[in-house]
Amino acid sequence: MKSTVGETLRKCRIAAGKSVREMSELLTANGFKASEKTIYSWENGNSQPTPDALLVMCRAYGVEDVLGTFGYAPEKPTTIAAHFDGDEFTPEQIEKIKAFAAFIKFDDQRK
Repeated sequence: MKSTVGETLRKCRIAAGKSVREMSELLTANGFKASEKTIYSWENGNSQPTPDALLVMCRAYGVEDVLGTFGYAPEKPTTIAAHFDGDEFTPEQIEKIKAFAAFIKFDDQRK
């Protein structure tokens, strides 16, 4: 089951060893209205922080992949398709394109 934004915030805060009070002080120092009650409200899913406040918290928690952490990672493409119609490329250019596509496919399989 996918975690909510609030649940994820709470997990990240705890993993970073930060208290609600520390986060309230940090956010307030950065110009946000974020009492301890407000942070609990975010973590319980009763409201959500602004994107700017969310980013400040993520920095404090050491979150580098914000979208992935909150479940919004783009899906990895499964198909690469190219269509070469007409005479827009020379045969030599098409061979180079095919070689590059093979390289990309090989590199992607190594990950």
